[in-house]
Amino acid sequence: MSGKGLSKEDTKTEHPFQAIVLCDSWGEEQRWGPLVRRARTEDEEFDEVDVGGEQRPFCLLPLLNIPLLAWTLESLSASGVEQAFLFVHDGVEEVRKWLASSSFQLPSSDISIVVRPTKALTPGDVLREVDGLQILAPADYLVVQAGYVGNVDLKAKVDEFAERRKADPSLSMSCIVRPIVNKTHSTFAVHSLTTDAQLLHYEQSSLFPKMKTFTVPREALAGGKDVHTRSDLEAVGAVICSSEVAPLFTENFDYQFFYPDFVNGLLTSDLLGKTICCTILEPSSSPLSSAATASSGATSPAWAAYVTNTKSYDAVSKALLARKAYPLAPDENMPDRSGRYEQRRARVYYGKDVDLSRTCKISSTSLIGLSCAIGPNTFITHSVLGAGVRTGSSCHVSGSYVFAGAHLGDGCVVRDSVIGEGAVVAPGSVVEGGSLVAAGVRLGKGARLEGCRVSREEFEGEVHVGQATLGEDATGFFWPAEGQEDEDDDSDDEDAVDQRNLSVTRLGNALSNLRLHGSSSSLSSLSHNGSTDSLGTGGSMSDDDGFGGSDDDAPQIAGLESLQATSSASKQSEFVTECVHSLDRSFAENHTVDNAAIELKTLRMASNVPLGEVRAVVIPYVLRRCDGAAGASALLARWGGLLANLTGEQEEAMVDSLLVAQEFVATEGAGDARLWLRVLKGFYETDVVSDEAVFVWYKDPRARSTAGDDGKKLWSASRPFLEAIQDDDDSDEDDEDGDDDEEDD
Repeated sequence: MSGKGLSKEDTKTEHPFQAIVLCDSWGEEQRWGPLVRRARTEDEEFDEVDVGGEQRPFCLLPLLNIPLLAWTLESLSASGVEQAFLFVHDGVEEVRKWLASSSFQLPSSDISIVVRPTKALTPGDVLREVDGLQILAPADYLVVQAGYVGNVDLKAKVDEFAERRKADPSLSMSCIVRPIVNKTHSTFAVHSLTTDAQLLHYEQSSLFPKMKTFTVPREALAGGKDVHTRSDLEAVGAVICSSEVAPLFTENFDYQFFYPDFVNGLLTSDLLGKTICCTILEPSSSPLSSAATASSGATSPAWAAYVTNTKSYDAVSKALLARKAYPLAPDENMPDRSGRYEQRRARVYYGKDVDLSRTCKISSTSLIGLSCAIGPNTFITHSVLGAGVRTGSSCHVSGSYVFAGAHLGDGCVVRDSVIGEGAVVAPGSVVEGGSLVAAGVRLGKGARLEGCRVSREEFEGEVHVGQATLGEDATGFFWPAEGQEDEDDDSDDEDAVDQRNLSVTRLGNALSNLRLHGSSSSLSSLSHNGSTDSLGTGGSMSDDDGFGGSDDDAPQIAGLESLQATSSASKQSEFVTECVHSLDRSFAENHTVDNAAIELKTLRMASNVPLGEVRAVVIPYVLRRCDGAAGASALLARWGGLLANLTGEQEEAMVDSLLVAQEFVATEGAGDARLWLRVLKGFYETDVVSDEAVFVWYKDPRARSTAGDDGKKLWSASRPFLEAIQDDDDSDEDDEDGDDDEEDD
């Protein structure tokens, strides 16, 4: 048929939406010690024998009992990706075997998957291989790291990128980033952006030692554009590429990674003439679930992240349990058509056929896999248990991940650690501090591990374990703790890793206070006319472990002193004023909770105040709007989620919220017990506080002394509410026992 008379739109070729998936972790497998297959040495590179650690590649590590790769493929499929090329260096046969048994290979699957074995050692090598194979259509595509999880409509983001390229043909790539929520990586980046998110300058640095200054080239400021410099953005493990990106990698073998190699290479090259932009996932961005939630009246902001180290693994797990990636949620939609879990309350999910003792306690943000058996008086909180896990009596599991088939003996304590498949932990053992125990290891009676790694393979070399012990008749061997090999090297090596960078990205350790200086959520806002070429990052990192320096060490933005408040008192006063104005707008214009939350976060980061000060302003403001006990229930049902954003699921923050509310009701609320009980109920039902936090508050001496006698009366009046919570727990346990009796019959 002749094409004469057809419009250009009619003859436009439709190409499949494609993605390159990088299935290797590029060195991050070392963070997991014996839990995944270790990297081969040069002598082992071509050997056929198994190497140490569990014989599993990083991309098949279980996340909520489902492989990381399944979460990534599900996220891509839901985004409209039609074809994915999986580039696998380590574990090709394992990946193929898993895919063959997954739903992604069924004829009904929406995504076509091609596994490409590769010898590539970096993402740059993969892109050069992609260019040589010529396997991609001449269209924009995604490059995604295995471990990416999100509900972002990536197809819409790519379409926006394509439209932007029509106006700027030199645009070659878009970095998908989001505001930092929890610091889980050992690096941070400074982005200098125009108001339309074109990236002018990029600088990446380790957290420690702290960056003091960075320099924006004058050429980047040419053209009179306003520039926003931000250090509160982090990558999510996905980038949007034009068809010219792979050839650019081929042209320059110095490009090994997207960040910082490729990004800086393009931004600093006068010859290439290419530009880069950022796709910023602000909470107001549209998620995949927008249509579904619109019909139900709920909102679910766009969310994305990716897993690398144990700290990011923990953060992504907690986010999924908190339904941040909805509709990806354990009780709604699990990858690979896996069975759904039952959510009861407080973000606790149960698989099928679980056997729960009448006296066990499962607390908030936890997942219990199918066929698990939990013994009497066992307490589990903020943890994930795999299928078939069995615990004895009086165990305590918190902030930990126990993989399928593991067995915990009576009286075991597991805190902030990972226990591999089929591992056996003898009665009375203590495993804590980010310890990693490989599959099949047996810890003996009296085992004590803190920050240790245990494998079934004996390590060839010296291992320092301090006071740790594997216990009597144990089966397993200590491996060096993360970074121990670096400590044993020459201490004068300029390239030696600062051990603090490893510590803050390890499960069980925290970088608790991220402080960003500046005039917005960005570090600074510069115009061409008033700019300088040497700027401070304005970002300082500190934590409870003393890793951070003093405020005097925090770098300042040169030439912008006039924009900085001259005293902490004036800063605080300005913050309170701005905070109240922000809340006034949110209430008056009926903003969503998510939009109101991001306004507060932006304001907090700009003013460099801790969350405690934000709670001290926001909680009384919201309670004033209740207009007494009569309006408290409805108002807290509407705005309780805003207060929940200020606790970060941290028990200490929840207790602080109750103390602030108690003082308000005792003073401005005239000690009204009816109002107080409705505040307690509203806080509990909207996840501002958990049941455990309420009991901790009740036992805290401050609860009896806050606001004098009126505050103590409110404390006393709280007892019926606590009894109701306890009765609710007992009722749940009775229901479970009833179900068990019916099954026995």
